Amino acid sequence: MKALRMAIAALLVLVLPSSAFAGDLEKSIAKAAQQEETRSQKNGGSKALVAAGSGLFVGGMALGLYAFINNKNGKFAEFGEANAVNKKLGAAALSAAFAGGLLVFLGQDRAKHSPSVSVGPGQVTVSKQLSW
Repeated sequence: MKALRMAIAALLVLVLPSSAFAGDLEKSIAKAAQQEETRSQKNGGSKALVAAGSGLFVGGMALGLYAFINNKNGKFAEFGEANAVNKKLGAAALSAAFAGGLLVFLGQDRAKHSPSVSVGPGQVTVSKQLSW
């Protein structure tokens, strides 16, 4: 036990003075914040991804609704007519809409637009800053 205490004391003696050479904490924090701001400005949203994703999402949703609602008899689908609709086309169209939504999400600057989600013991909080 005495050897363990001596080892911990020796370790503290060697580690604590090395923190004096770490530099000014405020300068380090300011430099890190500036680098993060520069990085977020460089990696801003891609308008091409947002435009392509929006088109894919709208087109996929429209085609999906058409495929699931149109039963090829000139009327809207009613109860019991599930086999009359084009399920494969509808599923493919909704998959395309999902891919379009993913492109929109990846193309926008998520740091400014996404909500903050926090999970803790017994709670989940979502916060979003709105500005106009």
